[in-house]
Amino acid sequence: MRKYNTLLIVLLIFLMSCGYKPIFSSKDKMFSINNIEFLTANKINSKIENQLKIYQENKNKSKFYDLVIGINTKKTISLRDSSGDPKIFLMSIDVNVNVQENNNSIGNKNFSEDFSYNNMENKFDLSKYEKNIENNIINKITERIVTYLHSI
Repeated sequence: MRKYNTLLIVLLIFLMSCGYKPIFSSKDKMFSINNIEFLTANKINSKIENQLKIYQENKNKSKFYDLVIGINTKKTISLRDSSGDPKIFLMSIDVNVNVQENNNSIGNKNFSEDFSYNNMENKFDLSKYEKNIENNIINKITERIVTYLHSI
């Protein structure tokens, strides 16, 4: 037990001085987004735009990107029961991001996330659950977009 405590203390000392910095910290943004253009009109556009808004506010960075975003959402029935009623659904969201700098395309990447879930008897609860799933998928995709923009 004493060896375990000593090892734990030594490990904590090394980890405390490792220089950890959060990746998505707003202070360390290396880029700024000038304009976001959506190819299709749907409710997901505003959710993605709100999450990317913190990257639009900083105008003193060296890299300025314009984003052209295409979004495709799909909800399909993955499995039916013996009477033909839907049992399992699959929700997938595909986002295509074209990154432009000075009107030149410097990158194009597709981001795709999907989630399967069971049907519910209460359709109101099912609708709330689907909105929650959609928000989680959008959050994941937005994080992946920001990571991609950091890597350019």
